[in-house]
Order: sequence, then C-alpha cells, then structure tokens
Amino acid sequence: MTSRALTTAATREAVVAAARALLAEGDWQRFTLDAVAKAAGVTRVTVYNQVRSKAGLLDAVLTDVAGRAGMDQLLTDTGDRTGREALAFVVERTCAFWHAERAVLRPLFGLAAIDPDVAANLDRRERWRTDQLDRLLDRLVYVLPRPTVLAGLAAVTSFPTYAALGPLDPETAADLVFRLSTGLTR
Repeated sequence: MTSRALTTAATREAVVAAARALLAEGDWQRFTLDAVAKAAGVTRVTVYNQVRSKAGLLDAVLTDVAGRAGMDQLLTDTGDRTGREALAFVVERTCAFWHAERAVLRPLFGLAAIDPDVAANLDRRERWRTDQLDRLLDRLVYVLPRPTVLAGLAAVTSFPTYAALGPLDPETAADLVFRLSTGLTR
C-alpha cells in the first residue's frame, strides 16, 4: 500500500471511530458530518470525501462494527459443525455482537421508526442476516413451514429481542435465545 493509501485508510478509520463514538452517545441531532469531522480532527470536506453523506457515514459505521465482530463470516465459521452446533455458534456470536454494540444499535433501531434512511440501512442488514439464517436452515430439521421457521429465527435472534431481554449478560441471553431457536427446529 502506498503512503497516500495508508493515510486515506487511517483517515477513514478515524472518521468511522469518531462517528461510532457520537452514535453511542445517543444524541442523533449531534450526529452530523461537522461533529464527526471535529471529533476525528479532520475537515467536513474530508468526511464528505470519505462517506459522501450522513447515510454513508452510518453505513460505514455499521459495516465497520459488523466486520470487526465477524458478523460477515457467521456461516463461514460453521462449516465443520453440525446444524445444531452451527445454530448455537450463530446465536452466541450474534448475542455477543448485540451486547458489544448495544450503545450504538439501541438508538439506531429507535431512530429507524422516524428516519427512512436509517430504516432502509437496518432493513438491508436484517435481510442479509435473515438470508444467513435461511442458509443455516438447510442444515437443520424443522416441522413447521420453512418461511414460518425462518421468520421465527429472525425474530428471536434480532436486536430488538436481545434488547428486550434487559440486562442479561450475553452468555445467558445466548442460552435463552438458543433454547427459543431450538423450539423452532429439531
């Protein structure tokens, strides 16, 4: 990588980290390109050149946190496991992710009710997560119709369900979510 490319990557990393920190504060009105630029120690134009818009900034943050948690590798990491073991792994990893990113995700899921850009971004990510669960169903046995089981798995493994469990630690939450999930499969 050239020194310019390294600088650009470091700048993007600083912008995303600053945006994540602002999101975690939960004050959506303060989540602006200007505020992120100031927190990252760069200009607004630099932030704009990196992400193009507030929606692009949000997408960059969500892509970064999901990538760091390995959420994009969920099924890849289960290749040598049985269907039930893979389900347990996916539930454990997902609950750990929800827990680690709760401060960022909670306000975003709430904001999705009033901001169509946020809703569209989260919906796109939920469709990806549901597609992963659908692929996982190929390795599981179930009696109910597949769309019903898929909808149930998507619901019980979702962030709103995790958040509704309250202050449970991620291991306890994963155990409960896994038990709910196995109620849909055999």
